[in-house]
Amino acid sequence: MIATIRSHLKGHLLTAEIFVFAVVVLTLVAADVLYPSTEVFLVALVLLAIINSKARAFAIDFAPFIVLIFSYDSLRNFADDLTGAEIHVRDLIIWERSLFGGGLPGYWIQQNLWGLPITPLLDVLTNTLYLSHFMSPLVVSALLWRRSPNEYWAFALGLVALSYAGFITYILFPAAPPWWATHRGYLRTMPITLDHFVVPADVVSAGPNPVAAMPSLHTAYPVYIALVAIATWGKRGLPVICLPLGVAFSTFYLGHHWVIDALVGAGYAAFFFGTVYLYLRRNELSLVWLSRVKQVLVPHT
Repeated sequence: MIATIRSHLKGHLLTAEIFVFAVVVLTLVAADVLYPSTEVFLVALVLLAIINSKARAFAIDFAPFIVLIFSYDSLRNFADDLTGAEIHVRDLIIWERSLFGGGLPGYWIQQNLWGLPITPLLDVLTNTLYLSHFMSPLVVSALLWRRSPNEYWAFALGLVALSYAGFITYILFPAAPPWWATHRGYLRTMPITLDHFVVPADVVSAGPNPVAAMPSLHTAYPVYIALVAIATWGKRGLPVICLPLGVAFSTFYLGHHWVIDALVGAGYAAFFFGTVYLYLRRNELSLVWLSRVKQVLVPHT
C-alpha cells in the first residue's frame, strides 16, 4: 500500500516538475531570452532528466519521439526550398473573406481588441498560449507515459504522423500567413500585423520558412491533444477543449494565421486522431516492441 502511494506521488511529482519546466521555458521566451523551438523543447527535457531519475526513464522512452519531431522541424524549415509551387496569398484572402461576408477576422480582432485597458492582459495570455505549442506535447506525453506506455506511444506516433502530413502540405501548398500578406502589400486596406507578438516581426520574417501557414499546426496540436485527453480521461478531459480554442484565437489575435488555416489544422488533427491514434490504442500488440517498460507504471484511475 505504502509502495503504491509512493509510486503515485512520484508520478505526480514528475508531471509537476515537467509543468514547472514548461512554465519557466515559456517565461524565458516571453522575456525574449529564448526563441521558441524544438531545440528549447529538447534542452528542457535534458535538464529535467539530469535532476530526476524518474524523468531520465521518461527521457529514454521519449528520445525516439523527440528525434522524429526534431527531424520534422528541421525539414519544415526547408519546405519552401523543396517546392516549385507558387505561394498562395490571394486565394487565401478570397476564401477567408467568403467565409466572413467580406471581412477578415484577424483584422477585426486587432482593430477592436488592441488599444483597450484589457489589451496588456490579452497580450500576455495570447503569447503564452501561442508559445505553449512547443511545450504542451511534453506535458501530455508525461501524463500518458505515467498512465501507460502503450497510450503514450499511440499519442506520440499520431502526433508525428500529423506533423509530417503538415510538412508534405507545406511543400505541395505553400501558404502565406496574414502578417506576410500585409508585409508584401496584399492587405493595404485591412492590415494584420505581428505588432503584439513577443518575438519581433523582423526576426519572424527572417525565419527559414515563413510561408508554412496551412495547416495551422498551432491549432492542430492542441486539437489533437484535446481529443486524446477526452478519449483517455472522459469528462475529466473536457476542460482541455479550452486549449485549442485559446490557441486558435491567439493565432488570429497575434496575426499568425487565417481562420481557414485553423479549420484545416483541426481537420488534420481529427483525421490522425481517428486513424493513427485510435488504431494504435485499440491494437496494443502493435506497440509492444516500442515499449521499454512493459507494465503500467501507475494503475488507471
